[in-house]
Amino acid sequence: MTPKDLRGFEYEETADPLPAPGDPMLGPDRRRVLREHLMREIARKRVGAPRRLPGRRLVVWAAAPLALGATVVTGTVVVTGLQGGREAVHTQGRSATTVGRPPVIAMGEDQFLYKRRVMSGEYTDHRGGAEVVQREDWLAVGGGRDGLALTGPRPVAGDRLDPDSPTTERMAMSGGRDYRELQALPTDPRKLLAYVYRETEGQGPTHEEAVFEYIAGVLEPAALVPGLGEALYRAARRIPGVVVENGVQDVVGRTGTGLALPRSGPDGRALVFDVSSLVFLGVEETTALLEIGVADRAGAPPADSWELGP
Repeated sequence: MTPKDLRGFEYEETADPLPAPGDPMLGPDRRRVLREHLMREIARKRVGAPRRLPGRRLVVWAAAPLALGATVVTGTVVVTGLQGGREAVHTQGRSATTVGRPPVIAMGEDQFLYKRRVMSGEYTDHRGGAEVVQREDWLAVGGGRDGLALTGPRPVAGDRLDPDSPTTERMAMSGGRDYRELQALPTDPRKLLAYVYRETEGQGPTHEEAVFEYIAGVLEPAALVPGLGEALYRAARRIPGVVVENGVQDVVGRTGTGLALPRSGPDGRALVFDVSSLVFLGVEETTALLEIGVADRAGAPPADSWELGP
């Protein structure tokens, strides 16, 4: 299999990332040493006991301009080559989820952005000890006003939480990013990435990690800003070191394209996107966005919303 055989990848977008990564030249001897080391590692993994690699990452030299001539298979992951310093990874045997494109939902300054998500209980530290919990957030559209977060065991029917249940935790939400600020962001991926680089100057362990975390933090509300969600996806793909995967699942099992920066966060989990619309679905095996919309007051059911498939 060659890179062009993979669906869902747009390799032309790996050119000219901001800022440009290094492009070291490898001599024939060094190239041979790297290839032989990779083959030895593959052989060792095949004969050893099966084990799960964190985030399903394979150890390859992503910073080197090396094109692997052979397809490498470990478990269900196939590394087909390196493009622009990024891994091109495909996970076999999973059907992609398609949620469609979000509707246009008008938001007034006095309303609240509503989000309903499923999250791992360990990830949220829910006091009830549930393995999987549901969380609902109300954030002021115009910013500046307090909102609300409800967290509790996921309802069996997949409906909204009962705010009066003793298992539902309540937390006041203050501050937050102004939704109007998101509407003002550029939807050209290059301009958007340049903007985020400027906004995150001097932050993070590395600048790339700060940019990646900024983008991850605005993906959910960006789903309702026309053109912004797709622009954020394409901008994130241009960050040096970002890994692109197919067949990545969120916590409810929806399958899509994953973007990850392996050195970002404790486990480098991927952000999961719908393969067709590029709508953000959630974070690999930890969160899933189920519904997003607008409510008239904090704690009230949404007046208008979009449910993102199963």
